[in-house]
Amino acid sequence: MIRNKTGTRVMLLAVLLVAIALVPAVSAQNETNYSVTEEVAFEHANAQIINFIADGGEFEEWKGASIDPKPLELYDPNGQKLYYQFSVYKNNSLIGRVDVGANKTLGQSIQVIELTPVLYNTTEAMKKSIEIARNEYPDGKIKLTKTVVYCYPNIGAMTVIKDRVSGKEHRIFVDAYTLEVIPDKPATETEPGIWSIFDRRLQNGVEENLKSWQASDQLAKSIEQEVASKGTCISVPVTLDDYLNSEATNVNYESYTYFSGLYSMGNTLISRYGKLPELETEEQKENWNSTLGKLNNRTKDTIASKYMYPHGEVMSCGINNKGYFVILFKYGSVDKPLMDEIYTLIDDSAKKMGIQDIPVEFGYGTYWEEIYLEGTNHWFWFGESTENLSKSNIDTLEEVMEHRPTMPLNKTIVAYGIIPLLKDPNEIGIWQGKLYTITHNIQGKITPYMEKGQIITYGARIRLEIEVNETLSSEEKNTIIKEVYRIINEEARKQNITDVPVVFTTSEEDSMTEPNNSSNSDSESDTRNKTSKNNSTPGFGSLGSLTCLYGGWKFRRK
Repeated sequence: MIRNKTGTRVMLLAVLLVAIALVPAVSAQNETNYSVTEEVAFEHANAQIINFIADGGEFEEWKGASIDPKPLELYDPNGQKLYYQFSVYKNNSLIGRVDVGANKTLGQSIQVIELTPVLYNTTEAMKKSIEIARNEYPDGKIKLTKTVVYCYPNIGAMTVIKDRVSGKEHRIFVDAYTLEVIPDKPATETEPGIWSIFDRRLQNGVEENLKSWQASDQLAKSIEQEVASKGTCISVPVTLDDYLNSEATNVNYESYTYFSGLYSMGNTLISRYGKLPELETEEQKENWNSTLGKLNNRTKDTIASKYMYPHGEVMSCGINNKGYFVILFKYGSVDKPLMDEIYTLIDDSAKKMGIQDIPVEFGYGTYWEEIYLEGTNHWFWFGESTENLSKSNIDTLEEVMEHRPTMPLNKTIVAYGIIPLLKDPNEIGIWQGKLYTITHNIQGKITPYMEKGQIITYGARIRLEIEVNETLSSEEKNTIIKEVYRIINEEARKQNITDVPVVFTTSEEDSMTEPNNSSNSDSESDTRNKTSKNNSTPGFGSLGSLTCLYGGWKFRRK
């Protein structure tokens, strides 16, 4: 940790340099494949800071903060792009900065972190450096003006002007903090001056630096995979928090398997009971899931007759990939005594199987399933009051609830974001309308991917669903996913939606209806009335809006 002349605390994550001789002219090296893009730099900043926050220490105060994805580009006095400087904000206040190397030959990606940043004014520094250049060399031609790190860690403006008569180039430096003119002379042991980080960093070759950058990249990718399993994408602005210990995303439906009841499109955790066993191998997980299946067989009759809809508040029974037995309720006043009562039933049965402290997860599900019940003259939404239903209709509901619900056929690559708790068809319809606005507004940006055959379909239901061409390489899929999610996230934020739920899949199956601009009609109702009383319809129905009527929108490559 050092302090510059402004008093800024700076954490140095690379071996910083001693002053060296002045580089006399601007002769920027050509950008090569060693260059780091702004997008990659942002991913590294996001990933590594999430990792630092998870470790605690000085970064504890950064919890709840986010990194601005638009960096200030800092250059070396030799003219080459040096750093991407990202600002960190919390409650709209600047609390830090992260400098990421713009070139792999600089070594590890995160070069500098400022924990107590001091404001500076690059705009005024640039204006002043241009004015001085024009005053001192009135016949000269200005070649460029850049924000530079002229004497680490000091930042300023550099204007290069070429004298028309002599042809000589001159550099004018103005400090961005004090707006003082900095003489263009080499630094010495006793006096600061102008020196090049690149020149020093490359004097012994690049091999070790490239190895350091690769190590940073591998760490960033491992963090990316870890947080992706929690529903977080490091390619977009996120709230910096301990994502390594956060919950799994509810956008990935493959996280849950249901024994009976309804298929839930997004769960909201209420409470957990018991203790998870240690499951390290795939065989152990499979055996445990088999055990939970046997436990379900022991308890299902009692749960169905006493607690499951239409007799109670339970809508689904199943398991999740963490190893919990799962009970999902319809939205309502689910109190602790009810959960205690159901847990006691499950726990008693588990103890008879030799299992202590059976892990059970209770939550709310988001359901969107209807069934035509004879004599009601309308499609009945699961969750509605059954007070006025006949016994035969109650029996029909029981029959549907006791079967295993149909799961989606798509194979999930990755799922990001959070599906909010949607309590009823009206809230589902409003939410879908927002997602439809997003899909409509990004259509022009997604079309090129579809024309190239990289994306097969995209659309909206409770989440945005993007089908990626399964023949693409893993690297190409990963690139497309990041690019497309950035597009979606940018539009979602315009709609005041953060953590927009998006799933990327590979599948040839059609799990949503095609778009249709017609409205509900008598002829459609007549057609639906002819279906079997046991034909429940997930995701479709006349729920008061075009969104709900057709269950979702999907755009397909022509």
